[in-house]
Amino acid sequence: MDFLNDIKEKIIVSDGAMGTYYKALYPDDNGIVERAVLSHPERIEDIHRRYIKAGASFIRTDSFACAGPFISSSGEAAEIARASYRIARKAAGSCYVAADIGTIFDPAMEGSLLSDIRPVIDAFLSEGAEIFDFETQTQTEGLSEIFSYIREKKREAIILVSFSINKAGMTTGGLSVDNIMRYCAEEENIDGYGFNCGVGPSHMASIIERAHFYCDKPFIVMPNAGYPYTLRGRQIYRGDKEIFSDKLGIIVKSGAALIGGCCGTDPDFISRISEKFGHSALYPKQIMELSGKKKRTRSSFYKKLIAGEKPIIVELDPPFGSDISKVMKSAQRLSDAGIDMITLSDSPMGRSRMDPMLLGTLMQQQCGVDVMPHVACRDRNIIGLRGGLLGSYAAGIRHFLMVTGDPVPAADRNQITPVFDYNSIRFMNMARLLNDEEFSNDRIIYGGALNYHGRNPDAIAKRMGLKIEQGASFFLTQPVYGADDARRIAYLKEKTGARILCGLMPLVSYRNALFMSTEMPGIHVPDEIVGRYSADMTREEAEETAREVTLDICDQIRDVTDGYYFMVPFNRVSLICSIINEIRDRYF
Repeated sequence: MDFLNDIKEKIIVSDGAMGTYYKALYPDDNGIVERAVLSHPERIEDIHRRYIKAGASFIRTDSFACAGPFISSSGEAAEIARASYRIARKAAGSCYVAADIGTIFDPAMEGSLLSDIRPVIDAFLSEGAEIFDFETQTQTEGLSEIFSYIREKKREAIILVSFSINKAGMTTGGLSVDNIMRYCAEEENIDGYGFNCGVGPSHMASIIERAHFYCDKPFIVMPNAGYPYTLRGRQIYRGDKEIFSDKLGIIVKSGAALIGGCCGTDPDFISRISEKFGHSALYPKQIMELSGKKKRTRSSFYKKLIAGEKPIIVELDPPFGSDISKVMKSAQRLSDAGIDMITLSDSPMGRSRMDPMLLGTLMQQQCGVDVMPHVACRDRNIIGLRGGLLGSYAAGIRHFLMVTGDPVPAADRNQITPVFDYNSIRFMNMARLLNDEEFSNDRIIYGGALNYHGRNPDAIAKRMGLKIEQGASFFLTQPVYGADDARRIAYLKEKTGARILCGLMPLVSYRNALFMSTEMPGIHVPDEIVGRYSADMTREEAEETAREVTLDICDQIRDVTDGYYFMVPFNRVSLICSIINEIRDRYF
């Protein structure tokens, strides 16, 4: 048997759902279905045989959850993989058997997905697996490394991958259908690709009809039977076998080569599509040229940044209440001073303020200055984050600072629930995908916050590198107060090649300086700076000292920083403007 030659000549019918069908047959078994290969192997073998009798010539092992969080022990996951392959192979006869691996996902994008899944892959290889089916994927990060590992271990291995999409044609990881089609065309270690799960047959057919093909690799489609409802704690899938097979007909005409079913499909569904399409000739796909999309960036801030012109940005805090008169007055004054951009914080320290994206839209329109909202993953789920970017883009916002977000204060945690669906790295990944798809005519520019004071600078540099891979164009630091800070930032720039705008926050009184030096974690104010203030200074004397200290710091960071990022203490906008004017006189 040669699967790749076979699938290039005729339609191959796969099995249907293992998990939902098992639960329908054995409703009293409340355990994870994959563990049944150890506790009830005869049941799993029987299900395989039922699908084969229905007309499937391609079956998948009962091992979907071995890749996810449901089976935390790598030893148990490997044992299930080995047992599942033996059972499927015993039932298969002349059918193809695929080692099934479900959703692989690292929400932080900081670990190695390969190290997590390697024991399962090795277990399958030890049993002689030749076909690997990575189904219900939601993102592409880390997959190429896994595919390369399989190729290194077994050159002739066949690698299939399919993604789960919603009715809008998006994965929960933010990938669009076109993102997926391009990735699978370009990834040389993928032999077949497509979509499974997430949607019923009607939505799947509609999505596939609109999709663009960029390669002639075998195309896989396995929709759900329909959409589920819950009855007595069980998910039951609505689905009509005739509608399912009719919609599979549309999908087949679009060029699908491997068809089957996902959640809610049973042997009757597979029997119906096998009668109609099993071993039929393939319909040709219309292949489009895989060309790079033109990307435009109109941001004057970004153009200054890459040209080495050291832009000046100033951070303002949105108000706690509804009165925006003070912050808008400050913004207008800064705009008149000719700064390059205003950035708006997003509820720092977990204390609720006015939404910076909404305020930023109004400020940009009324004050004539570009605005960069901070967006914290703490307060919005995936849907809210994506919707916020799309809405802000439509309103003219093109710059964002993407942060994971300060934790909710301990005293508030009984009432306030932090979300953290994403961290800043995964959020940047979403933005990168949107730049490829929705924003390609005028890309958004985004960056990250940089806490450069951590104990391990190499670990900090590694995290910066992950953000740069996801499209981060710059980093904004916490306030810099001395030569030690400048040296640490220089080291991080050398390690990463990042563009870093150093934070500057004038200390406007002795009390302010003392507070910053003793009670602000992650910020180091040298004693000699605190010593330049005294408790009996007038406001004017303290502000003059703040001005002198800040300009001294600017001299120390001049050769390190890629721009100047001012934080306004106590709304002292006049002080900030005077410092900015002096910087321009000295350096520009």
